[in-house]
Amino acid sequence: MPIVKMPDGTQVRFPDDMPREQIRDMIASKFPDAAQKVQPQANRDGTYGQVPEGMVLNPATGQMEDMRSPANPNIPQGGANALGLGIGQGAGFNLLDEAAAGLTIPFGGNYDYNLARMREAERRASEEHPVAYYGGQVGGAIGTGIGLAKGGLSATNAAINSGARLPAVALASGAEGAALGAGYGFGAGEGGEGRLQGARDAGVLGFGVGFATPYAIHGASKAFQKVRSPFAASPERTAAAHFLEGEGIPLTAGQKTGSRGLRYAESELGGGRTADIMAEQGRAFTDAAMRRAGGSGLADEDSLRALQSRLSKGFEGISKRNNMTADGDLLRDMLGTLQEYNKVLPSEQKQILGGVVQDVGERIKAGGGMMSGSEYQSIRSRLTKRAFNARGSDNELADAYRGIRNALDSAMERSVSGVDAGVWKELRRQYGNSKVLMKAAKGGGEEAALGIISPARLRMAASSGNGDAYVLGNTDFSQLAKAGQAAMTPLPDSGTASRLATRGLMSLPAGMGAIAGGATGDVMTGLAGAAAGAAVPKVAGKILMSDTAQRYLANQIARSPMTAESRTLLNALFNAQGGLMAGRLATP
Repeated sequence: MPIVKMPDGTQVRFPDDMPREQIRDMIASKFPDAAQKVQPQANRDGTYGQVPEGMVLNPATGQMEDMRSPANPNIPQGGANALGLGIGQGAGFNLLDEAAAGLTIPFGGNYDYNLARMREAERRASEEHPVAYYGGQVGGAIGTGIGLAKGGLSATNAAINSGARLPAVALASGAEGAALGAGYGFGAGEGGEGRLQGARDAGVLGFGVGFATPYAIHGASKAFQKVRSPFAASPERTAAAHFLEGEGIPLTAGQKTGSRGLRYAESELGGGRTADIMAEQGRAFTDAAMRRAGGSGLADEDSLRALQSRLSKGFEGISKRNNMTADGDLLRDMLGTLQEYNKVLPSEQKQILGGVVQDVGERIKAGGGMMSGSEYQSIRSRLTKRAFNARGSDNELADAYRGIRNALDSAMERSVSGVDAGVWKELRRQYGNSKVLMKAAKGGGEEAALGIISPARLRMAASSGNGDAYVLGNTDFSQLAKAGQAAMTPLPDSGTASRLATRGLMSLPAGMGAIAGGATGDVMTGLAGAAAGAAVPKVAGKILMSDTAQRYLANQIARSPMTAESRTLLNALFNAQGGLMAGRLATP
């Protein structure tokens, strides 16, 4: 049905079978002054009036073709086609239809006709298969953004990789977003002016999205890290916590992260659960220390006596199976000890020490350059006893006795052969560590009385007389004591602001419950409200100390910052999507 625009601007539909002359006469009768100017223009197919929407001239048939007819076989359809069209539009800056129509020209195709076909196909895809079509657009845009980043064409990528600060990265991302938005806006526009307007409007929107994207990624990354790992721990504390857990020592989330607020909350709200963990912690730490001397369990009287007995029997057994061979090193060590202490000992003590050395030499000579293991053990025991008796009253003499004893120990260790050599060396290591445990177990207080060795007591014992080795980590107790002090040092019992604040928060629910209940004017209701409020901290404590909550609060997996590559790819993804959306919003 032809539509003719009247001189006054209105549009009138005329029947298809109305002759041209009759249309002209009717217009002339209504608008006599403009009758001569109104000459209906023929369409390309020879018809008159405005072409109905969806009708396009098919050059192959010379007839108007209804593109919107469901029966039209020339329109690509289906979900797979919708997905492909969406990908093409997203990857090709909304220019897929123009590009596809243009590619038909060298093969004799008609640009206008094929452009109409493509646009009709896109219209149907968006209405009939919106998920496939718009999902394809998103995927295509993602491919474009990542391709620019991987291809070195991303200004944001260059800014991030150069180590630029966040504001500079945001400006680079804004420029990139503006370029992408302008591209999509240009492709979505119609006509020269429409495309330019679309490019301008979408470019502005794209810049805004691009500029905000780095800040959004930075904020989201920080928020995700905070949610995933609520309490940040230093690498040193994390290493200490991992070491202690590897030794079988349980830790709370507060101890693992070092958060004082969390530790106070665990102490005040955790109740019996926290107390049980602390008790088990002390036992496990003591057991870890005892294992370094070949023992186990608590450092109480029975356990330490059993440890000493086992070590003594171990030495005696190997000594009975081996003889000590006198070598040059033994002679040098004994003479070196004599020379060192003869400079400081009184003449009487020099004679005593010389007599000890002479006795050792005569026994070795009688044995043909060797000494039986039993004799070695006997002399060693006497030297140890003399050193112990001289300690405090004459430390120089005590050290001299120990020097001779150590020379004999080293000679015996060199003399032991086969499997016994390794066992002997391990026994000496454990014996030295047992002496440290003896010192650590001498502390006062309830824990020491129960056989518990604290990290502080272990540090004092391990560093006593050998401070440099302890500091340098060259003792078997260095890492254990340092890690224990880092994570297990108790918080102040009272008077601290954090503990008082925690206790204040604990009393708040009860007060609020009493106020809420008392507002009714009934005493019993007020008491019930106070009781209900008082139960809140207990419930909170159970939740806080549950295995799930403790694992979550101690989690450190996500504390590492986002890599430059991840930031680049995310920024490219959001910029491409921002450009696509900007192009869609900026054009009707």
